[in-house]
Amino acid sequence: MLFDNNETRVGPTGVKKDLFLMKGRNDKLRKGKRFEIPEYLSNMGLNAYEFSAGRMTNFSDTPIYEKFRANSKKFNVAISIHAPYYISLTSETPEIYEKSIERLAKTYAWAVWLNAKRIVVHPGTYGKSKIKRNLIQMIIDGINLAIEFSKDLYPKLKEKFKDICLCPETMGKLGQIGTTEQIIEICNEVGTNKTRPAIDFGHLYTRNIGKIIGKNLYMPVFEKIEQNLGKNIVENLHIHYSKIEYTGKGEKMHHTNDSNWGPNIEPLFKIIKEQGYKPILINESPELESDAKKLMDLWKKMS
Repeated sequence: MLFDNNETRVGPTGVKKDLFLMKGRNDKLRKGKRFEIPEYLSNMGLNAYEFSAGRMTNFSDTPIYEKFRANSKKFNVAISIHAPYYISLTSETPEIYEKSIERLAKTYAWAVWLNAKRIVVHPGTYGKSKIKRNLIQMIIDGINLAIEFSKDLYPKLKEKFKDICLCPETMGKLGQIGTTEQIIEICNEVGTNKTRPAIDFGHLYTRNIGKIIGKNLYMPVFEKIEQNLGKNIVENLHIHYSKIEYTGKGEKMHHTNDSNWGPNIEPLFKIIKEQGYKPILINESPELESDAKKLMDLWKKMS
């Protein structure tokens, strides 16, 4: 089925320049090139990568990205892309709202140029609004408009856009829209043929001020998604993971996965194994690929 995943996949949301080394002439190590990222990750035993376009304003297809998408297929690395952070589908300023729709529409073309099948996007903030339902509707409308606008902007690519899933993400700050229930509502209204949840369990942990831990953090989320969106959706989720420090307002900062902050990964892997889920799990800790490798090594050991 559309947007299904054939195995549990693990990878980072970027690579660290000082670690990104490839073999050159006479087996001497050299700095890696962007199109070599899939090969680099595959050599580490990783099979997913999220391209971070969070701070990007422009993007165009080049021979480098032609090689990148070819390598993603060759080395069996599933690609996703994180849409720009400055997209705000709840802005009360018409110009910002309209520009956000345009930017999200353009991200569909970026995804094609990267061979990315999933676009992760932050839904928006509450701002000064007290009417949550109106904001949710703004997000739903904005996503639908962006999907249609993408076809107008890139008519030659519109058939390929059907293979791309938009993934609104659960968020970690109390001032942000992004509870599990809200993300489910957005996906349900837009349609699961176009959208699927991106579940960031670190964000949900901090949103609940660390009060919900272990299996009680993970299993209720899976159950809600299955009950409201279907079994196939929960079996093929897009998941973000890292340990995150929090304050009374929610998320403060990401930490390495060996820190004392939560959440712990073992209960999540246990559920994935028991339920036979096949998610794409993206590591968002500061130690990008090295922590991702530790997660993959642990998953292989547990499974």
